[in-house]
Amino acid sequence: MGTLPDIGVCEKDGCPNQWEMMVECECSDGLHGQEEEKPVAKDSNGAVLEDGDSVVLIKDLTLRGTSQKIKQGTKVSKIRLTDNPEEVDCKVDGMAIVLRTEFLKKV
Repeated sequence: MGTLPDIGVCEKDGCPNQWEMMVECECSDGLHGQEEEKPVAKDSNGAVLEDGDSVVLIKDLTLRGTSQKIKQGTKVSKIRLTDNPEEVDCKVDGMAIVLRTEFLKKV
């Protein structure tokens, strides 16, 4: 069984036993202030990628489900970041595709 999160102990009146009910007190001192860092998308050289950047492919890539290849050195403009920091949405030759950041270099 996994470990329980550290939700702290509240000294205020009216707070339930936090370990039995697994809820935070109304003062929310337990998890308040702990923010997760948003993952950052980086290219193959470690440069930070942002929406709208232009990138170049560093390797020939074969598209799944087709016989088409995208050649090394192909420039891709206006990339869009996804929820996954290892992938970006873009258009190449009019096709919307998802590329892995490990095959991209920021221009």
